Amino acid sequence: MEEPVKIAEDNLFIPAAVILEKLGFETSWDSKKRILSASLGNLIYKFPAKKHEIIINGEIVKWNLPVEMIDDVTYLPLFPLTEALGIFVVWNENSNILYISTPHDYFDPPKNDSSEGPLLNVAYPPEQLLYYYGNSLFVFGTTQSFSPVDVMVNGEPVEIFDPRTGNFLTMVDIPRGEEFTVLVEAVDANGKTAVERNILYPAPWQAMPDKPLTIHSTFLIPGENQVLRIGDILRVAFQGSPGGEASFWIGDSSNRFSMTELAYPAGPPGEGGIYVRSFTADEQLISDKGTSGPMSITVSLVKDEEEVIQKLPGSVTFYSEPHYKIVEVREEDKLKNRGWLYMIQGNAVQVSSGTLGGAGYYTSVVRYLVEGTRYEAVGMSGNYYRVNLYGNEEFLIHVDMVSVLEGKKVLEPVLSKIEMTETGDKIMIVLNTSERFPFLIEDGKDRLEVEMYGMRADDNLILPDLIGQIRDLQLEPNNSEHSDSMKLIIESDYNIAGFRGRWIGNNLIIDIFKPPVVDVDNPLKGKTIIIDPGHGGEDTGAIGPGDIHEKDVVLPMSFYLKEMLEEEGANVIMTRSEDVFINLYDRPEQIDQYNADFFISIHVNAHAHNAQATEIHGLMTLYNYAHNEELAEIMLSTMDELTELPAFRTWRRNIAVTRHPHIPGVLVEAGYLMHPEDNWYILHPRGQKDLAAAMKEGIKKYFLSYSVRPAN
Repeated sequence: MEEPVKIAEDNLFIPAAVILEKLGFETSWDSKKRILSASLGNLIYKFPAKKHEIIINGEIVKWNLPVEMIDDVTYLPLFPLTEALGIFVVWNENSNILYISTPHDYFDPPKNDSSEGPLLNVAYPPEQLLYYYGNSLFVFGTTQSFSPVDVMVNGEPVEIFDPRTGNFLTMVDIPRGEEFTVLVEAVDANGKTAVERNILYPAPWQAMPDKPLTIHSTFLIPGENQVLRIGDILRVAFQGSPGGEASFWIGDSSNRFSMTELAYPAGPPGEGGIYVRSFTADEQLISDKGTSGPMSITVSLVKDEEEVIQKLPGSVTFYSEPHYKIVEVREEDKLKNRGWLYMIQGNAVQVSSGTLGGAGYYTSVVRYLVEGTRYEAVGMSGNYYRVNLYGNEEFLIHVDMVSVLEGKKVLEPVLSKIEMTETGDKIMIVLNTSERFPFLIEDGKDRLEVEMYGMRADDNLILPDLIGQIRDLQLEPNNSEHSDSMKLIIESDYNIAGFRGRWIGNNLIIDIFKPPVVDVDNPLKGKTIIIDPGHGGEDTGAIGPGDIHEKDVVLPMSFYLKEMLEEEGANVIMTRSEDVFINLYDRPEQIDQYNADFFISIHVNAHAHNAQATEIHGLMTLYNYAHNEELAEIMLSTMDELTELPAFRTWRRNIAVTRHPHIPGVLVEAGYLMHPEDNWYILHPRGQKDLAAAMKEGIKKYFLSYSVRPAN
């Protein structure tokens, strides 16, 4: 190279035309406007001499250093240039040698064929036939980076294409009810490479044929054994040939119960082949022992004098006792991935896939179970106890998550005393009761509502005097319909830093954690922070371009964050430091092991199957409890401010890694791995460092937000 690298005022300058041409760019010099232009495929850069800016595909990017003219040669400041081009540089100060390369090896997966056309890797949709439920499908993949390649999907240019990485993203419309082929083509001067993917968007409901008369082999409710009280409702449903007359009977009874045919699941009556009936059990089914014993359920379908009969996979047992069993939640380390309280959602019957307990009801997660809590089980659905919390709402708890208290038939807790004590880091509200009972804690930013089911207060109960940050304490009936349920309302002077419900004997302890003590000049000093790099091992996470997946991105990003936090005096714990699988429910257990002050789980996002992927991208933060909403907002706004990625949303979700309410916890989705505008940033080491630096600043701002609040 004739022109040398220059050093001016401790900044490296490189001869523009020579370097750019070596990297594959075509260059030209406009002597009149004094602008150096460089192009590579769809990438067009303009470098105006003596100005603190460059122009990338028409967009002006400001620099701190000017483009210099030295001895009639255009020199570019090295590090702003590498920012703009995304190239990698290594400067050896001892040998004064500068190594420059484009990131082909980093972004481009190995080419898996010998065709003359360019590299083409389609990450989504997958190779196998995809059953897809949506009108619009996103197509995502990669071709050669820093190369003049055109990519088309079904003959149309892709909507978003980044020539720096070769990553592309577009949307295609999918017809319903027929197999559809998506053709992806990459074309350059050497030839064309094509990849096909096949998609099927099924019709909304596939009715069974009229003939032969048939009952579906798996769409049968109940699908697992049920235990019900007299007066409870048994829902029976199945799919069969449409237009028939359906009925069912229980056990050896000769009584048949007619069923209604629906046009489609949960739809109106009509000839769709979905047959349903709700049955309320009465005393006639109960023996002298107070139970019916397991009884089979048989369905019949008749049409044109032909009949088919099918015994359902789930039997039913009825009992007449006031209560079924008393169960107690096991130790926390035995709960893991099934330690949730599930709420049964409405009355709609789901017959097209398995449901919790096989009863055909939709369910949603309410809360993670608390060790030692007792519940009155009113029956069973498959491997789940059914729990009614003194209202119309029913819940499910997996049998492995609880133990049965033999010989105990009913819970009759009495609240005799409420005490409040204060320690250095928390306020403890102690509820003295005669026995353990079911409870839920509904949280707000500065308020907790402890719902105590089946609870009766002693006539002599007196509320304690207020202490510390607690500004109000009220005890009232939970609602007007159920006098045996109470609610304790706790209000704080300022936002709650964390809370926890736990049992000591028969006393329910509500811990309300005080704001952390913060050194304004060094807010991270001495703080123990747990970093959780998402996924790992066989759990790859989101699909990335080429062979890059979510687990491959978040680990180096987490290491950058760890280093930055430790430089400011934090003690950092990593849930994983290599590419290994760690159970989702084991990750947050280190919170108590290390008495942590903060938990952050780092991920990059994936689009939902039917998302408008070209329009949805950017940063997202997730939190589990209301008192962490401000943390999620601080983290999102800080990352938006300090990185090139836009803020998308904060989202409250009941997720496993942030299920511990006693510690500030947030999950960061650092952009969409499937979106070219995001993945350029999150895949590049420089972008990973910027994201880590922004997370560090977000954590600092969160701790500093407590420094302006009153402390006790």
